[in-house]
Amino acid sequence: MSLVDDKRKVFTTIGSYTSFMQQNKLPNVTDIYTSINNKKDIISYLLDVLKTVAGTEALKELIGKMLTKLVDQSESKIKMALKKQFVQFNADNLLSSNFINNGINTKVEDIDIKGKLRISPTSDSGNLIYNKTVDSFDKIAHDAIVNSGTDVSFAGMNMSIKYVESIDTFNIKPLANVKIGDYFTNYIDKTQIINKDEFITNIMDTIYGVFSKKNNKTAGQVLNDLEVQKLLEQVINNNDSFLILPEDYDELQKKANELANGVTYYDMGCGLMEAILPFSGLTKLIGIVSGSTDPFTIGNAVEATIAESTTGSPTTAKKNKETIRDGFFQKLINVFTIQMLQFSIMSPQIRVLLGIMSSLQNNGLVLIANAKEDMKKFAIMIKCMANEIIKMIAEFIFNLVVSYLIKLLTPVIKKMLKEKINQYINIIKSLTPISKLINST
Repeated sequence: MSLVDDKRKVFTTIGSYTSFMQQNKLPNVTDIYTSINNKKDIISYLLDVLKTVAGTEALKELIGKMLTKLVDQSESKIKMALKKQFVQFNADNLLSSNFINNGINTKVEDIDIKGKLRISPTSDSGNLIYNKTVDSFDKIAHDAIVNSGTDVSFAGMNMSIKYVESIDTFNIKPLANVKIGDYFTNYIDKTQIINKDEFITNIMDTIYGVFSKKNNKTAGQVLNDLEVQKLLEQVINNNDSFLILPEDYDELQKKANELANGVTYYDMGCGLMEAILPFSGLTKLIGIVSGSTDPFTIGNAVEATIAESTTGSPTTAKKNKETIRDGFFQKLINVFTIQMLQFSIMSPQIRVLLGIMSSLQNNGLVLIANAKEDMKKFAIMIKCMANEIIKMIAEFIFNLVVSYLIKLLTPVIKKMLKEKINQYINIIKSLTPISKLINST
Protein backbone atom coordinates (compact mmCIF):
# COMPACT_ATOMS: atom_id res chain seq x y z
CA MET A 1 0.00 0.00 0.00
CA SER A 2 1.36 3.46 -0.94
CA LEU A 3 1.84 6.40 1.43
CA VAL A 4 -1.08 8.19 -0.25
CA ASP A 5 -3.33 5.16 0.39
CA ASP A 6 -2.19 5.02 4.01
CA LYS A 7 -2.95 8.72 4.52
CA ARG A 8 -6.34 8.37 2.83
CA LYS A 9 -7.17 5.40 5.04
CA VAL A 10 -6.65 7.50 8.18
CA PHE A 11 -9.47 9.88 7.20
CA THR A 12 -11.73 7.02 6.14
CA THR A 13 -11.15 5.20 9.43
CA ILE A 14 -11.84 8.31 11.50
CA GLY A 15 -15.06 8.84 9.54
CA SER A 16 -16.02 5.22 10.10
CA TYR A 17 -15.59 5.46 13.86
CA THR A 18 -17.57 8.70 13.95
CA SER A 19 -20.35 7.14 11.88
CA PHE A 20 -20.33 4.09 14.12
CA MET A 21 -20.93 6.23 17.20
CA GLN A 22 -23.61 8.28 15.45
CA GLN A 23 -25.22 5.29 13.71
CA ASN A 24 -24.69 6.94 10.34
CA LYS A 25 -23.80 5.42 6.98
CA LEU A 26 -20.10 4.67 6.60
CA PRO A 27 -18.20 7.33 4.61
CA ASN A 28 -16.79 6.82 1.15
CA VAL A 29 -13.07 7.01 0.48
CA THR A 30 -12.30 10.63 -0.38
CA ASP A 31 -9.44 12.86 -1.51
CA ILE A 32 -10.96 16.18 -0.45
CA TYR A 33 -7.78 16.95 1.53
CA THR A 34 -4.90 18.03 -0.70
CA SER A 35 -2.44 16.95 1.98
CA ILE A 36 -3.21 13.31 1.13
CA ASN A 37 -1.30 13.61 -2.13
CA ASN A 38 1.51 15.73 -0.72
CA LYS A 39 4.17 13.36 0.60
CA LYS A 40 6.32 16.08 2.15
CA ASP A 41 3.88 18.52 3.81
CA ILE A 42 3.64 16.89 7.23
CA ILE A 43 2.09 19.82 9.08
CA SER A 44 -0.82 20.31 6.66
CA TYR A 45 -1.66 16.61 6.87
CA LEU A 46 -1.67 16.68 10.67
CA LEU A 47 -3.91 19.76 10.63
CA ASP A 48 -6.35 17.99 8.30
CA VAL A 49 -6.43 14.96 10.62
CA LEU A 50 -6.96 17.21 13.65
CA LYS A 51 -9.81 19.06 11.96
CA THR A 52 -11.40 15.77 10.86
CA VAL A 53 -11.28 14.38 14.39
CA ALA A 54 -12.33 17.45 16.36
CA GLY A 55 -13.36 20.26 13.99
CA THR A 56 -12.32 23.91 13.76
CA GLU A 57 -12.47 24.38 17.53
CA ALA A 58 -9.46 22.08 17.79
CA LEU A 59 -7.52 24.41 15.48
CA LYS A 60 -8.30 27.31 17.81
CA GLU A 61 -7.16 25.25 20.78
CA LEU A 62 -3.99 24.37 18.90
CA ILE A 63 -3.25 28.04 18.21
CA GLY A 64 -3.69 28.89 21.89
CA LYS A 65 -1.30 26.12 22.88
CA MET A 66 1.22 27.01 20.18
CA LEU A 67 1.30 30.65 21.35
CA THR A 68 1.88 29.56 24.94
CA LYS A 69 3.49 26.19 25.45
CA LEU A 70 5.23 25.77 22.08
CA VAL A 71 6.68 29.30 21.95
CA ASP A 72 7.95 28.91 25.51
CA GLN A 73 9.53 25.54 24.71
CA SER A 74 11.03 26.66 21.41
CA GLU A 75 13.76 28.99 22.70
CA SER A 76 16.04 26.29 24.11
CA LYS A 77 15.43 23.95 21.17
CA ILE A 78 16.22 26.63 18.58
CA LYS A 79 19.38 27.61 20.44
CA MET A 80 20.52 24.00 20.55
CA ALA A 81 19.95 23.71 16.79
CA LEU A 82 21.79 26.98 16.12
CA LYS A 83 24.83 25.87 18.09
CA LYS A 84 25.15 22.87 15.77
CA GLN A 85 25.24 25.23 12.79
CA PHE A 86 27.98 27.39 14.30
CA VAL A 87 30.39 24.60 15.21
CA GLN A 88 33.75 25.62 13.71
CA PHE A 89 36.80 23.53 12.81
CA ASN A 90 38.91 26.16 14.63
CA ALA A 91 36.65 26.37 17.69
CA ASP A 92 39.64 26.08 20.06
CA ASN A 93 41.46 29.02 18.47
CA LEU A 94 41.20 32.52 19.89
CA LEU A 95 39.25 35.18 18.02
CA SER A 96 41.32 36.72 15.23
CA SER A 97 43.32 39.88 15.88
CA ASN A 98 41.49 41.54 12.98
CA PHE A 99 38.13 40.94 14.67
CA ILE A 100 39.48 42.13 18.03
CA ASN A 101 41.03 45.32 16.63
CA ASN A 102 38.77 46.25 13.73
CA GLY A 103 35.56 44.31 14.31
CA ILE A 104 33.14 43.76 11.45
CA ASN A 105 31.17 46.37 9.53
CA THR A 106 27.66 45.74 8.28
CA LYS A 107 24.96 47.93 6.81
CA VAL A 108 21.96 48.35 9.10
CA GLU A 109 19.57 47.33 6.32
CA ASP A 110 21.54 44.10 5.79
CA ILE A 111 20.83 42.83 9.31
CA ASP A 112 17.55 44.61 10.10
CA ILE A 113 15.34 43.43 7.25
CA LYS A 114 12.09 44.46 9.01
CA GLY A 115 13.28 47.92 10.10
CA LYS A 116 12.84 47.18 13.79
CA LEU A 117 16.00 48.90 15.05
CA ARG A 118 14.78 52.34 13.93
CA ILE A 119 11.61 52.08 16.03
CA SER A 120 11.90 53.54 19.52
CA PRO A 121 11.37 50.98 22.32
CA THR A 122 9.24 53.54 24.17
CA SER A 123 6.82 54.17 21.28
CA ASP A 124 3.44 52.46 20.94
CA SER A 125 4.93 50.17 18.30
CA GLY A 126 8.13 49.63 20.27
CA ASN A 127 6.13 48.42 23.25
CA LEU A 128 5.01 45.47 21.12
CA ILE A 129 8.37 44.38 19.70
CA TYR A 130 11.06 45.09 22.32
CA ASN A 131 11.66 43.08 25.47
CA LYS A 132 12.52 45.86 27.90
CA THR A 133 12.81 43.62 30.95
CA VAL A 134 16.31 42.44 29.98
CA ASP A 135 19.19 43.74 27.89
CA SER A 136 18.90 42.48 24.35
CA PHE A 137 20.83 42.86 21.12
CA ASP A 138 17.97 44.81 19.54
CA LYS A 139 17.78 47.34 22.36
CA ILE A 140 21.57 47.82 22.43
CA ALA A 141 21.64 48.24 18.64
CA HIS A 142 18.86 50.84 18.81
CA ASP A 143 20.77 52.69 21.54
CA ALA A 144 23.81 52.69 19.25
CA ILE A 145 21.76 54.31 16.47
CA VAL A 146 20.47 56.97 18.87
CA ASN A 147 24.03 57.62 20.11
CA SER A 148 25.76 57.65 16.74
CA GLY A 149 29.57 57.49 16.92
CA THR A 150 29.59 56.12 20.48
CA ASP A 151 30.54 52.57 21.47
CA VAL A 152 27.63 50.90 23.26
CA SER A 153 28.67 47.79 25.19
CA PHE A 154 26.74 44.61 25.85
CA ALA A 155 28.89 42.72 28.35
CA GLY A 156 26.61 39.67 28.42
CA MET A 157 27.20 38.99 24.73
CA ASN A 158 30.85 40.15 24.81
CA MET A 159 30.07 42.85 22.27
CA SER A 160 30.51 46.52 21.54
CA ILE A 161 28.40 48.24 18.87
CA LYS A 162 29.04 51.61 17.24
CA TYR A 163 26.77 53.17 14.66
CA VAL A 164 28.33 55.34 11.93
CA GLU A 165 25.52 57.54 10.67
CA SER A 166 27.29 58.87 7.57
CA ILE A 167 27.40 55.37 6.03
CA ASP A 168 24.46 53.86 7.97
CA THR A 169 26.69 51.07 9.23
CA PHE A 170 27.30 49.18 12.47
CA ASN A 171 30.84 48.39 13.66
CA ILE A 172 30.77 45.40 15.99
CA LYS A 173 33.69 44.21 18.12
CA PRO A 174 34.18 41.74 20.97
CA LEU A 175 34.99 43.18 24.40
CA ALA A 176 37.39 40.36 25.29
CA ASN A 177 39.35 37.72 23.41
CA VAL A 178 38.06 34.20 23.95
CA LYS A 179 38.03 30.96 22.00
CA ILE A 180 35.89 31.03 18.86
CA GLY A 181 33.72 28.15 20.02
CA ASP A 182 33.15 29.79 23.41
CA TYR A 183 32.28 33.10 21.75
CA PHE A 184 29.58 31.56 19.55
CA THR A 185 28.17 29.47 22.41
CA ASN A 186 27.96 32.44 24.76
CA TYR A 187 26.50 34.67 22.04
CA ILE A 188 23.67 32.21 21.35
CA ASP A 189 23.05 31.51 25.03
CA LYS A 190 22.79 35.20 25.95
CA THR A 191 20.66 36.38 23.03
CA GLN A 192 16.87 36.09 22.87
CA ILE A 193 15.60 34.34 19.74
CA ILE A 194 11.83 34.50 20.28
CA ASN A 195 10.34 37.54 22.02
CA LYS A 196 6.72 36.38 22.31
CA ASP A 197 5.13 39.82 21.96
CA GLU A 198 7.18 40.60 18.85
CA PHE A 199 6.58 37.13 17.46
CA ILE A 200 2.79 37.43 17.72
CA THR A 201 2.91 41.01 16.42
CA ASN A 202 4.72 39.83 13.30
CA ILE A 203 2.25 36.97 12.79
CA MET A 204 -0.74 39.27 13.02
CA ASP A 205 0.96 41.88 10.84
CA THR A 206 1.52 39.26 8.14
CA ILE A 207 -2.22 38.59 8.21
CA TYR A 208 -3.65 42.08 8.79
CA GLY A 209 -0.86 44.58 7.97
CA VAL A 210 -1.82 46.52 11.09
CA PHE A 211 1.77 47.06 12.33
CA SER A 212 3.03 47.98 8.85
CA LYS A 213 0.35 50.62 8.42
CA LYS A 214 0.98 52.04 11.90
CA ASN A 215 4.66 52.53 11.04
CA ASN A 216 3.99 53.90 7.54
CA LYS A 217 5.84 51.13 5.74
CA THR A 218 5.81 51.44 1.99
CA ALA A 219 4.47 48.66 -0.22
CA GLY A 220 8.07 48.08 -1.32
CA GLN A 221 9.23 47.52 2.26
CA VAL A 222 6.35 45.15 2.93
CA LEU A 223 7.06 43.34 -0.35
CA ASN A 224 10.69 42.77 0.66
CA ASP A 225 9.56 41.04 3.85
CA LEU A 226 6.92 39.01 2.00
CA GLU A 227 9.57 37.85 -0.46
CA VAL A 228 11.75 36.62 2.40
CA GLN A 229 8.77 34.81 3.91
CA LYS A 230 7.88 33.25 0.55
CA LEU A 231 11.41 31.91 0.09
CA LEU A 232 11.37 30.47 3.61
CA GLU A 233 7.96 28.91 2.99
CA GLN A 234 9.37 27.26 -0.13
CA VAL A 235 12.26 25.81 1.88
CA ILE A 236 9.76 24.46 4.42
CA ASN A 237 7.97 22.82 1.47
CA ASN A 238 11.23 21.28 0.21
CA ASN A 239 11.84 23.81 -2.54
CA ASP A 240 15.37 25.19 -2.14
CA SER A 241 15.59 26.96 -5.50
CA PHE A 242 15.44 30.33 -3.69
CA LEU A 243 13.56 31.69 -6.70
CA ILE A 244 10.08 33.20 -6.76
CA LEU A 245 7.95 32.37 -9.80
CA PRO A 246 6.46 35.33 -11.74
CA GLU A 247 2.89 34.36 -10.86
CA ASP A 248 3.80 34.15 -7.16
CA TYR A 249 5.59 37.49 -7.38
CA ASP A 250 2.49 39.16 -8.81
CA GLU A 251 0.45 37.82 -5.90
CA LEU A 252 3.06 39.08 -3.41
CA GLN A 253 2.96 42.57 -4.91
CA LYS A 254 -0.82 42.61 -4.60
CA LYS A 255 -0.60 41.43 -1.00
CA ALA A 256 2.08 44.02 -0.18
CA ASN A 257 -0.16 46.84 -1.38
CA GLU A 258 -3.01 45.55 0.78
CA LEU A 259 -0.93 45.09 3.94
CA ALA A 260 0.73 48.50 3.57
CA ASN A 261 -2.80 49.92 3.73
CA GLY A 262 -3.73 47.70 6.69
CA VAL A 263 -6.22 45.64 4.70
CA THR A 264 -6.70 41.89 4.36
CA TYR A 265 -9.38 39.73 2.79
CA TYR A 266 -11.11 36.67 4.23
CA ASP A 267 -11.80 33.85 1.79
CA MET A 268 -15.46 32.83 2.02
CA GLY A 269 -15.22 30.13 -0.62
CA CYS A 270 -17.38 32.00 -3.13
CA GLY A 271 -15.90 35.44 -2.61
CA LEU A 272 -13.68 37.69 -0.51
CA MET A 273 -14.55 40.00 2.38
CA GLU A 274 -12.44 42.99 3.35
CA ALA A 275 -11.12 43.06 6.91
CA ILE A 276 -9.27 45.78 8.83
CA LEU A 277 -7.89 45.25 12.33
CA PRO A 278 -7.28 48.52 14.21
CA PHE A 279 -3.96 48.99 16.02
CA SER A 280 -5.87 49.02 19.31
CA GLY A 281 -7.04 45.49 18.48
CA LEU A 282 -3.44 44.35 18.11
CA THR A 283 -2.31 45.96 21.37
CA LYS A 284 -5.31 44.40 23.14
CA LEU A 285 -4.37 40.97 21.84
CA ILE A 286 -0.72 41.35 22.89
CA GLY A 287 -1.83 42.49 26.34
CA ILE A 288 -3.96 39.36 26.77
CA VAL A 289 -1.20 37.07 25.52
CA SER A 290 1.39 38.70 27.78
CA GLY A 291 -0.81 38.37 30.83
CA SER A 292 -2.09 34.82 30.37
CA THR A 293 -0.77 31.28 30.14
CA ASP A 294 -4.19 29.78 29.43
CA PRO A 295 -4.28 28.52 25.81
CA PHE A 296 -8.07 28.75 25.65
CA THR A 297 -8.04 32.41 26.72
CA ILE A 298 -5.42 33.17 24.10
CA GLY A 299 -7.19 31.15 21.41
CA ASN A 300 -10.39 33.10 22.08
CA ALA A 301 -8.47 36.40 21.96
CA VAL A 302 -6.98 35.51 18.58
CA GLU A 303 -10.39 34.53 17.27
CA ALA A 304 -11.83 37.81 18.53
CA THR A 305 -9.69 39.70 16.02
CA ILE A 306 -11.91 38.26 13.27
CA ALA A 307 -15.00 39.98 14.64
CA GLU A 308 -13.08 43.18 15.39
CA SER A 309 -11.70 43.30 11.85
CA THR A 310 -15.15 42.86 10.24
CA THR A 311 -17.18 45.47 12.09
CA GLY A 312 -17.96 47.05 8.72
CA SER A 313 -19.65 43.87 7.46
CA PRO A 314 -21.12 42.12 10.51
CA THR A 315 -23.96 40.38 8.65
CA THR A 316 -21.68 38.91 5.98
CA ALA A 317 -19.16 37.86 8.62
CA LYS A 318 -21.86 36.10 10.65
CA LYS A 319 -23.21 34.19 7.64
CA ASN A 320 -19.74 32.96 6.70
CA LYS A 321 -18.36 32.58 10.22
CA GLU A 322 -17.24 28.95 10.03
CA THR A 323 -15.59 29.30 6.62
CA ILE A 324 -13.73 32.43 7.76
CA ARG A 325 -12.63 30.82 11.04
CA ASP A 326 -11.36 27.70 9.36
CA GLY A 327 -9.32 29.59 6.76
CA PHE A 328 -8.05 32.10 9.32
CA PHE A 329 -6.81 29.46 11.78
CA GLN A 330 -5.06 27.41 9.11
CA LYS A 331 -3.41 30.50 7.65
CA LEU A 332 -2.24 31.62 11.09
CA ILE A 333 -0.64 28.25 11.80
CA ASN A 334 1.16 28.39 8.45
CA VAL A 335 2.43 31.91 9.20
CA PHE A 336 3.48 30.74 12.69
CA THR A 337 5.75 28.12 11.11
CA ILE A 338 7.33 30.59 8.68
CA GLN A 339 7.84 33.23 11.37
CA MET A 340 9.53 30.78 13.71
CA LEU A 341 12.03 29.94 10.97
CA GLN A 342 12.47 33.64 10.15
CA PHE A 343 13.16 34.52 13.79
CA SER A 344 15.67 31.67 13.98
CA ILE A 345 17.81 32.71 11.04
CA MET A 346 16.82 36.23 9.93
CA SER A 347 16.61 38.27 13.14
CA PRO A 348 19.23 41.04 13.47
CA GLN A 349 21.30 39.24 16.11
CA ILE A 350 21.52 36.06 14.04
CA ARG A 351 22.36 38.04 10.89
CA VAL A 352 25.23 39.63 12.83
CA LEU A 353 26.40 36.21 14.02
CA LEU A 354 26.47 35.01 10.40
CA GLY A 355 28.56 38.06 9.55
CA ILE A 356 31.02 37.31 12.35
CA MET A 357 31.29 33.67 11.32
CA SER A 358 31.92 34.55 7.68
CA SER A 359 34.56 37.08 8.74
CA LEU A 360 36.44 34.55 10.86
CA GLN A 361 36.33 32.03 8.01
CA ASN A 362 37.41 34.46 5.28
CA ASN A 363 40.21 36.58 6.78
CA GLY A 364 37.96 39.45 7.80
CA LEU A 365 35.67 39.44 4.76
CA VAL A 366 32.03 39.78 5.83
CA LEU A 367 29.75 37.81 3.52
CA ILE A 368 26.33 39.11 4.51
CA ALA A 369 24.54 41.64 2.33
CA ASN A 370 21.02 41.43 0.91
CA ALA A 371 19.07 38.94 3.01
CA LYS A 372 17.33 37.32 0.03
CA GLU A 373 20.60 36.77 -1.81
CA ASP A 374 22.28 35.51 1.34
CA MET A 375 19.87 32.59 1.50
CA LYS A 376 21.81 30.90 -1.28
CA LYS A 377 25.10 31.37 0.62
CA PHE A 378 23.69 29.86 3.80
CA ALA A 379 21.35 27.34 2.14
CA ILE A 380 22.55 24.34 4.15
CA MET A 381 22.03 26.12 7.45
CA ILE A 382 18.58 27.36 6.42
CA LYS A 383 17.46 23.88 5.36
CA CYS A 384 18.78 22.34 8.58
CA MET A 385 16.99 24.93 10.71
CA ALA A 386 13.81 24.48 8.66
CA ASN A 387 13.91 20.75 9.37
CA GLU A 388 14.32 21.43 13.10
CA ILE A 389 11.37 23.86 13.11
CA ILE A 390 9.15 21.46 11.15
CA LYS A 391 10.06 18.60 13.46
CA MET A 392 9.30 20.65 16.57
CA ILE A 393 5.94 21.95 15.32
CA ALA A 394 4.86 18.64 13.79
CA GLU A 395 5.61 16.79 17.03
CA PHE A 396 3.57 19.34 18.98
CA ILE A 397 0.57 19.02 16.64
CA PHE A 398 0.91 15.23 16.56
CA ASN A 399 0.61 15.03 20.35
CA LEU A 400 -2.62 17.05 20.25
CA VAL A 401 -3.95 14.84 17.43
CA VAL A 402 -3.20 11.73 19.52
CA SER A 403 -5.05 13.17 22.52
CA TYR A 404 -8.15 13.79 20.38
CA LEU A 405 -7.90 10.35 18.78
CA ILE A 406 -7.90 8.82 22.27
CA LYS A 407 -11.03 10.83 23.11
CA LEU A 408 -12.64 9.59 19.88
CA LEU A 409 -11.64 5.93 20.27
CA THR A 410 -12.37 5.46 23.97
CA PRO A 411 -16.20 5.52 23.63
CA VAL A 412 -15.93 3.57 20.35
CA ILE A 413 -13.96 0.82 22.07
CA LYS A 414 -16.37 0.77 25.02
CA LYS A 415 -19.36 0.48 22.70
CA MET A 416 -17.72 -2.26 20.63
CA LEU A 417 -16.78 -4.19 23.77
CA LYS A 418 -20.29 -3.85 25.16
CA GLU A 419 -21.79 -5.17 21.93
CA LYS A 420 -19.30 -8.03 21.83
CA ILE A 421 -19.97 -8.91 25.47
CA ASN A 422 -23.72 -8.90 24.90
CA GLN A 423 -23.18 -11.10 21.86
CA TYR A 424 -21.23 -13.67 23.85
CA ILE A 425 -23.73 -13.55 26.71
CA ASN A 426 -26.54 -14.37 24.31
CA ILE A 427 -24.52 -17.22 22.81
CA ILE A 428 -23.77 -18.66 26.24
CA LYS A 429 -27.38 -18.29 27.31
CA SER A 430 -28.61 -20.09 24.19
CA LEU A 431 -26.21 -23.01 24.65
CA THR A 432 -26.75 -23.75 28.34
CA PRO A 433 -29.75 -24.64 30.58
CA ILE A 434 -29.11 -21.47 32.55
CA SER A 435 -31.04 -19.51 29.96
CA LYS A 436 -34.29 -21.20 31.06
CA LEU A 437 -33.62 -20.26 34.67
CA ILE A 438 -32.78 -16.69 33.76
CA ASN A 439 -35.79 -16.30 31.50
CA SER A 440 -38.16 -17.87 34.06
CA THR A 441 -37.18 -15.53 36.89
